[in-house]
Amino acid sequence: MNNQSIISDGREKDTYFVTPNDITNTLPTDKNYCLFLDIDGTLAPFQIHPEHSFIPNTTLEVIKKIIELNIPVIAVTGRDVETAGKLLQSIELPIAGLHGLDIYFDSDTYIRPDLSDINFQKLKEDIINSCEKYPDLLIEDKGHSIALHYRKNPELENNAIYIMQQIKYFYPQLKLNRGKFVVELLPKQADKGKAIQTVLNHINLPLTHPIFIGDDLTDESGFIFINQQFGTSIKVGSGETEAQYRLKDINSVSNFLFFFLEKIKKLYVKNSQDQNGEQICLN
Repeated sequence: MNNQSIISDGREKDTYFVTPNDITNTLPTDKNYCLFLDIDGTLAPFQIHPEHSFIPNTTLEVIKKIIELNIPVIAVTGRDVETAGKLLQSIELPIAGLHGLDIYFDSDTYIRPDLSDINFQKLKEDIINSCEKYPDLLIEDKGHSIALHYRKNPELENNAIYIMQQIKYFYPQLKLNRGKFVVELLPKQADKGKAIQTVLNHINLPLTHPIFIGDDLTDESGFIFINQQFGTSIKVGSGETEAQYRLKDINSVSNFLFFFLEKIKKLYVKNSQDQNGEQICLN
């Protein structure tokens, strides 16, 4: 383990870059795992245009196999539920979209707060009008939030932030979220930590050990909640964080998922052998 991160005020933050195997080796073997995964920057590589994002097939296959072993896997993402579902292709799993604002469990169970007092169409028009001078700014309409991307021209960061701060003044129901080359206006109820808590309450697994992997500022509330539950929090890449561990990039995340899958398989074999041994003794 190396590359200890330093917080800006000089304090050391005990979050190291580690190997995927380092993390799987620390996971308890007497708990029920529940895996929460961010998408962009965690499962999917960063793209200049968000619509070009994809999750590698190898990663999708490993996720599918983890689910087949009855491990709950939940996507917790800034994407809307529909777009996240397309990125996950044929994998059926719960999705906490829009940073936890919309939570989809299945076709019969969908949790969303009442947002009828927010005029999202007017919000979008206000942002479009404010961005006329800056053609490199990309507006992403997520239905119940609007994101303004400056990834095409990072020098426009301050312009993007100023535009959204000015517009936010007229929408007290909204908050400003900052991420990697993006600033977003979304309802104040959106929070990944609260979304993870809602999902865990819904699943209601005994002796749960939650795991959350994310890469951005919006994932920090998720890391904090996971730490409070004595779970495992994993940050992807550099930057200050509350996460316990740090993986280098999406390839490291993919490797972690593979090692996690192998650990689960071994636990299944061991538990089966233990149960068979107990049965033999009883006979």
